[in-house]
Amino acid sequence: MKINLNIVFVLLLIFSSTGNLFAQPEDNDSKLANHYFNKGEFEKAEPYFEKIYRKYGSQKYFEGYFMSLFYQDKLDACEKVAEKQIKRDPYVIDTYFKLANVYKATDRNEKALETYDDLIKDLPSIPSRVEDLGNSFKSYGLYDYAISTYEKGRKVLRNDDAFHLEIAELYSMVDKPEEMIREYLDLVNYNAAYLRTVQNYLSRIIDFDSDVARVEMLRKEILTNVQRYPNKTVNNEMFIWYYTQIKEFNGAVIQAKALDAKTKDNGKNLFQIGQICQSNQAYDAALKAYKYLEELGPENPYYHYAIERKLQISFEMVKNQKTFTKQEVHVVADEFEKSVAQINNAKKARGIIRQLAEIYAFYLDDTEKAKGLIGEAMKGSMSNYERAEYKILLGDIYVVSGDIWEASLLYMQVAKDFSEDLIGHEAKFKNAKVFYYDGEFDYAKAQLDVLKASTSKLIANNAMQLSLLLQDNLGLDTNQAPVKLYAKADLLLQQNKFNEALFILDSLESHFPFHSMIDEVLFKKGQIYEGQQNWLEAIKYYEMIAESYVDDILADDAIFRIAEIYYNKLDEYEKAATYYKRILFEFESSLYSASAREKYRSITAIFN
Repeated sequence: MKINLNIVFVLLLIFSSTGNLFAQPEDNDSKLANHYFNKGEFEKAEPYFEKIYRKYGSQKYFEGYFMSLFYQDKLDACEKVAEKQIKRDPYVIDTYFKLANVYKATDRNEKALETYDDLIKDLPSIPSRVEDLGNSFKSYGLYDYAISTYEKGRKVLRNDDAFHLEIAELYSMVDKPEEMIREYLDLVNYNAAYLRTVQNYLSRIIDFDSDVARVEMLRKEILTNVQRYPNKTVNNEMFIWYYTQIKEFNGAVIQAKALDAKTKDNGKNLFQIGQICQSNQAYDAALKAYKYLEELGPENPYYHYAIERKLQISFEMVKNQKTFTKQEVHVVADEFEKSVAQINNAKKARGIIRQLAEIYAFYLDDTEKAKGLIGEAMKGSMSNYERAEYKILLGDIYVVSGDIWEASLLYMQVAKDFSEDLIGHEAKFKNAKVFYYDGEFDYAKAQLDVLKASTSKLIANNAMQLSLLLQDNLGLDTNQAPVKLYAKADLLLQQNKFNEALFILDSLESHFPFHSMIDEVLFKKGQIYEGQQNWLEAIKYYEMIAESYVDDILADDAIFRIAEIYYNKLDEYEKAATYYKRILFEFESSLYSASAREKYRSITAIFN
């Protein structure tokens, strides 16, 4: 079979598309044809499709006529009508595939393969034609032919860098990972703008935790490209990304330093890598990145951010210990104070001052010092959004100090200025909690119900939980005393008055032992014991919920908290894995699913 598609294309340019050329209003015959075809009555559909096909000759009616014949096993007729349609409209690729299917159904596989080969052989130097044929082969599951199509397309178009994405995807489908990786990296070297696209594809295709062979293939190919194209920085960027995927963060920092030396980019990559290392608690690597930036001097745009991040890490390292003392927090606060004094510029030290205020307010019980620092940080010019962030923080500090209505004023200001923004939703939620703390439950619930539609999943979830708590525990009981006690204990917890909060909760349990909110009381006690760094006692209360209230809205929260304590505080990773697994299999739609999955996989990778 010889198909001269180049001539066909020229002819096609003279006319409009086949559908437009033969377009006709749908008549009664076509309605009956479609009616019988859709019911699976192909024998009845056939004569109607034949009639309208002969009348109009369009591709649409050809397909209906052909398929009516095919489903009746009238393969000789199928072959004849397909050949006729190819002569009439040889540019429609799908007709050739229909004819090839007839060949296969009549045990003429070689004839079918010959049809495919001819389609590739006569491929015109037109990108859209290459893409159409490649996609057709792919849709029929003929992946090797699709690859051959794109390879032929590169030749006829005289462009070796065409169709990298298409070919890479096909190599993935035929399980040729080495060739797939090469195509993706060739695309990056052809056009660096595809860097993030390629990284996204590779992260979906390669399991960096367990697919050792593919990970090694990727490493070798990146290294080859670094050596082959020493002046292309995109390969260094690929290496940095590679090291972060395999969690070799020191390697990522080394590569980032090499890239910065090459690009003279003032440490931009180092700052980004430092943030990634810090978020993964790879503190040693993060500190190396920030130290590099600090050594570039005060004129570097990332200098003050690097100091701020180093201080942040020093505090995180204290908090991440199994237990820590106020004395240890004071030592960190002193480091912050020295840095603020050294920088001697409130605007440049604003991020450090903010963190220091949080430390004094929430860890050292010195809210007056914290308020003074926030006031200092808010001096001078800043964006409205940044000012709103500081107002929320100051509101939180007022809550801790007991001035809840001062907090409410600040929250309302932010909610008004950013009514449709996430920060506005956050302020509305915090303000609703102020009214909840004060026993104004109807107003609080009305605000919470609005926030259940927030675009922030966390805010929506928190609003829903608190709204349900009020609804479930006030709806059938006119006695508000238990809920008021609970809200008071909740406020005391926010103020780090742990013993007072426990006393209130014990009193609630004692006076209302059968109340519907006992599960919430148990969960709140777990939170209090976490605040006191009494991990085993916290687990005990969370376990009560996991065992006795497994259908309650707090069940996944409790199970996740147990897993986090075992993982982060007690280093009992196998126990942690058990609870992360429960989140994945018993609470698939949980807010914690993504985090639980990541940590479960990391634990199982260690022990397997």
